Formats: sequence, C-alpha cells, structure tokens
Amino acid sequence: MYLSHPVRRMRDDPFADQTATLVVELDAADRSDLDATLDEVDGAFERELQLGSYLVSMPETQVDAFCEMDGLARVETANTLGLAIDDGE
Repeated sequence: MYLSHPVRRMRDDPFADQTATLVVELDAADRSDLDATLDEVDGAFERELQLGSYLVSMPETQVDAFCEMDGLARVETANTLGLAIDDGE
C-alpha cells in the first residue's frame, strides 16, 4: 500500500482538532469494506472520483486506524493530488 508523506505524518503525529480529507484507491477491498471502516473511524464517504478512487474524510486522529484496513492500494491527501476541496470556509 502506498501512503503519501502527509498521510504518514498524520498517522504518526495527528492534530486532535483537524479533519483529514483523503483520496483512497482500493485493491482487494470493495466499497462495502470501505464504508464499514469509515463507520468504525467516525469517517464519511464524500464522493466517488475518476479512475476508481474515492474521496473520504475523518478526524485526523483516526487516520492510523483507517490505514489498517485490508485492501487499500493508495491513501493520499486531497491536497497532495491538487483537488480543490471546498471545506466550507
């Protein structure tokens, strides 16, 4: 599984008051596995992206637990990929 540098930083040193917006690509898992894991980490499915990836969000403190999910191929921050994410601010 590939983790971008910002995701690795969040796993090791998360900010308690921050939300992580991640782009996830699945390998051996399916969407129901993703939804179940998001429920476990108090996360949310935001939308499906092109090329079979998904935009998800969760408290930054839950990124480490999320990355333990079996079947992940890639996890990157939306900012790493240059997605213009409107966070409501």
